Amino acid sequence: MVLYKSKRKEMKLNKMFLEERLKFIESKLNKDYRVNVSDLADDLKVSEVTIRKDLKELEEKNIAKRTHGGAIKIQKNIKELAVDNKKTINIDLKKSIALKASKFLEDDIVIFLDSGTTTYMLVDYIKKYKNIEVITYDLGIAYSLSDFENIKTYLLGGYVDIKTRTLSSIDGLENLSRLHADICFMGTDAYDEKFVYSTSEKKGRIKRKMIENSNLSIMMTDTSKFGKTGFYSFNKCDEFDYFITEDFKSNI
Repeated sequence: MVLYKSKRKEMKLNKMFLEERLKFIESKLNKDYRVNVSDLADDLKVSEVTIRKDLKELEEKNIAKRTHGGAIKIQKNIKELAVDNKKTINIDLKKSIALKASKFLEDDIVIFLDSGTTTYMLVDYIKKYKNIEVITYDLGIAYSLSDFENIKTYLLGGYVDIKTRTLSSIDGLENLSRLHADICFMGTDAYDEKFVYSTSEKKGRIKRKMIENSNLSIMMTDTSKFGKTGFYSFNKCDEFDYFITEDFKSNI
């Protein structure tokens, strides 16, 4: 005797499996920020077609954004943290990134040095070289370099942002447009597969101008910032000459 499931029971069963899959995929996104279609198909023992449908549903719920071969987690725009709070986050990762970036330093060059606690880690390496000129809008970086006679430090003018201890103004941006550097060391608040972001337009415009006015642009960031977005996108990831994280260094 052949037993047949009712359509209603089968639909209920499929819905249960769907909800379980969506919960599983969402938990993977929360942990890893991205998922791969083929990996999910193996984990859940379903076809890749089924996984793509699941990802489409998560995208419609504004939980995930589909990419080639998978999806990334959608996050709300990040908020600016106070610089004292940033200093305590991922210190070892920032040091390893600065060590990699320091390989591009040499005597007799001009540097645009972006604000941030990752770029700040370059200070200990910069002071070892001769006749370096550093242009920055970060008060902490400027102060740390001010004791060294072999370093000329230029601080862009503007209003003081107490939270980030940076300077910004229209005059500062105009002054920057007339300056040129050999290397730009850049930080970011967040990045995804396409763009790097800043929490404010003012900072983003300064970052963008530094990139435009340098011969070589280098992004310094740890991967904990991946899969996040900010208020203002100031550059494409693949437009940097080098993109340095704790895991890799590549000219993408």
